[in-house]
Amino acid sequence: MVRAVETDLGAVVDALRSNPEFRHFTMTPLVGRDDKTTIFQNVFGDKVTSLTMQVLRLMIERGREADLESVHAEFVKLRRSEDGIVFATVTSREPLTPEQKVALVEKVELRIKKKIEPEFVTDVRVIGGVKVAYDNYVLDGTVRGSIGKLREKLRYELLKQS
Repeated sequence: MVRAVETDLGAVVDALRSNPEFRHFTMTPLVGRDDKTTIFQNVFGDKVTSLTMQVLRLMIERGREADLESVHAEFVKLRRSEDGIVFATVTSREPLTPEQKVALVEKVELRIKKKIEPEFVTDVRVIGGVKVAYDNYVLDGTVRGSIGKLREKLRYELLKQS
């Protein structure tokens, strides 16, 4: 059920992001709650589950339309938690090929012994390699990360000799 509500709220959030007029209508306090509920029922009533429609009605009744995106994000977190999936941000300088993405995901999943849901990001500040951030951990396979590890190892060796 969590997945269904997440998917439904994702569609609503996508509609808000892609249609400025709909976003304005939804967020403006000038439109009454009853009118908003009616429009949401007409637009989404046959496209979303009854539970999602109840959530939408309740949010509109309580004047919480601005929280739709954050509620959707919480449902994403709930689904991941329920399915034992970890969200990971994979950062590289250049976009990875589909083959590289698959290989990287498999390698990370093997290492952390959990399924991951990756978001691939490019960052021109990355000199080379890939950095994977998940939960409170970072797997840094970038050139900068390798140089930093080498620096720390040299410091340790120098301090050990003193």
